[in-house]
Amino acid sequence: MGILNSIESVFWFITYLGCSLVMLGLFVQLYFLVTPHDDMQLIHGGNISAAIALGGAMLGFTFPLLMSSYLQSTFFGFIIWGAIACLVQLAVFKAVYWFMPRTIELNNAAGATVFAVVAVCAGLMNAASFIP
Repeated sequence: MGILNSIESVFWFITYLGCSLVMLGLFVQLYFLVTPHDDMQLIHGGNISAAIALGGAMLGFTFPLLMSSYLQSTFFGFIIWGAIACLVQLAVFKAVYWFMPRTIELNNAAGATVFAVVAVCAGLMNAASFIP
């Protein structure tokens, strides 16, 4: 019985890890579509602000995935909460960009830090919402 439990645990570990990485990749691609600038071009060009904002958004997206994988009873629930986390992060970017347009394009690191912190805060609040 112990070995079967171990095999099942490894299976679910690989499943959740693989799905998390796929969802993170999809989130980043959607983030790139939502931003009004070319993030990868800016990052390759040394724009630290684009990297800061993207890093914050990725962290903000990942926190709810962590809580969902830990607390959800089904794999489908995990996927649904991942989609919700994605929508929250995209909405957060749009809202902050509305208040602080062109901050990232102008390589304003202080402004990009605001983008990152707001994304992380939203992700943490989103993740905390899982706790009854």
